[in-house]
Amino acid sequence: MEENKMSPESEKKPERESRRVAFTEKLNRHSSLSFLAGVLFAVVMMAAVWIVYLYLPFTFSPSKPDSLSAFRKTKQIQRIIERNYLNEIDEQRQTDTMYLGQVAGLGDKYANYYTKEEYEKIRMSNNGQMEGIGIVISQDADSGRIIITDVYEDSPAEKAGVKKKDEITEINGEKVKGKTTTEVVELIQKEDAQEVKLKLSRKGKTLSFSMKKEKIDKSIVTASMLEDKIGYIRISSFNKLTPVQFKEGYDKLNEDGMKALILDLRGNPGGLVDSCCDTLRLFMPKGALVYEQDRNGHEKHRDCKGKTPIEIPVAVLVNEKSASAAEMFTGAVQDYKVGYVIGTNTYGKGIEQDSYLLSDGSVVKFTVTRYYTPNHNDVNGTGITPDLKVKASKDKDKDAQLDAGIDYLKKQL
Repeated sequence: MEENKMSPESEKKPERESRRVAFTEKLNRHSSLSFLAGVLFAVVMMAAVWIVYLYLPFTFSPSKPDSLSAFRKTKQIQRIIERNYLNEIDEQRQTDTMYLGQVAGLGDKYANYYTKEEYEKIRMSNNGQMEGIGIVISQDADSGRIIITDVYEDSPAEKAGVKKKDEITEINGEKVKGKTTTEVVELIQKEDAQEVKLKLSRKGKTLSFSMKKEKIDKSIVTASMLEDKIGYIRISSFNKLTPVQFKEGYDKLNEDGMKALILDLRGNPGGLVDSCCDTLRLFMPKGALVYEQDRNGHEKHRDCKGKTPIEIPVAVLVNEKSASAAEMFTGAVQDYKVGYVIGTNTYGKGIEQDSYLLSDGSVVKFTVTRYYTPNHNDVNGTGITPDLKVKASKDKDKDAQLDAGIDYLKKQL
C-alpha cells in the first residue's frame, strides 16, 4: 500500500488560509468599531449642537432676544440692579416678567406667558373645574358693590349658607370696597389660604361665614323651559364640559316637549374651539362649521355630519361681550339660517391662539390662526351683526333682548 504524502507547499496552504481568515475578521471588527465610533461621534455632535441651540445665544443679530448682545445686556442690567436697587429683589418675579416681556413684544394682545402654577389654574378652568368656594360674582356699575349672583349647588358656599344677592364686604379680613371683581376672585383663590372667611351684607345685616376651598365642577350651561314651551339654554363659555352639559339640558328640554329654543351667548368670552364645534354638532346640519387659516395661507375646516339637525325655530342672543368661540358658534348658526340672531354687534375676535408647553412646565400662548364662518365671513375687528338689533335694557328688572327672542319665536310657532 502506498502512503499519501503532502508536499511542503500543500502544508503551507491551510496556514496561509487561516492567517487570511484571521486578518479578514480583524479587519471586519476594526471596520465595525470605526463605524460605531463614527455614529457615536455624530450623535454626540448633534446633541452638542442641540444643547447650544437650546441653552446658549444662537444668533449674533443684536435685534433678536436670543442674541449674544441681548444676553450681555441682560446681565449688565441685572448687575446694575443688584448693586443699586433700594428694596429687596424678587428674582423669580424678575425672571417670569422677563419671559412675559419676550412674548408681549409680539404686540399680540392675546399672547401671554404663564408659570407652571398659573397654567394649572387655566387647565383646570378649561376642564370645567375651579378651586374655590362655588360662587359667581358681579360688580354693580353704579355703586361698585360686589354682589353674589349665583351659588353652585353642593358647593362650600352653599353648605355654609351663602345666598344669591348677598353683598361681599370682606374676605379674610380684607375689605373689598374699591376692588374689581378680578381682585376679589384673587383674594378668594390665594394659594396660601385654604380657608376662606367672608363677611356679607344681607338685607342690612352683617353675616360671617367660614369655608374651605374645594375643586368644583363649574356650571357652564343652564337650561330651563319658558312660556309656550320655549326652551332656554345659556352658555357662559366653552370648555370641555360645555358639550356634555349642553346635551343634558337640550335632551331634557326635548323630553319636556320643547317647541322653540333660545340660545343665550351674551357675555360668553369664548374658550375651546373643539368644545364649540362639539356643541354645534349636537344640532347643526351637515357641512363645514368653521374654516381656519394659518400664517402660510393653508386652510382647513371642521365639519358636522348633520346626524341630528334641529327642526324647531331657534333664536340666538348676543352682545358686545360675545367673543371668539361664541362668535364662531353664532356665525355657523347664522350662515346656515338655523337661528335668528338678536342683540348687539359681537366683540370681533376672529383669531385663535395656541399654547406651547416649555420644559419646566411653564407655557407660552400666542395667535396662530385666523378663522372664518361657513360663508367665509371674517369677523375679526368687525364682529357679527345681528339679524335684529336690540339694545340691552337700562332697567335691571327687564331684559329687552330676551323679550325680543321670545316674541320672535312665538311668531314662528
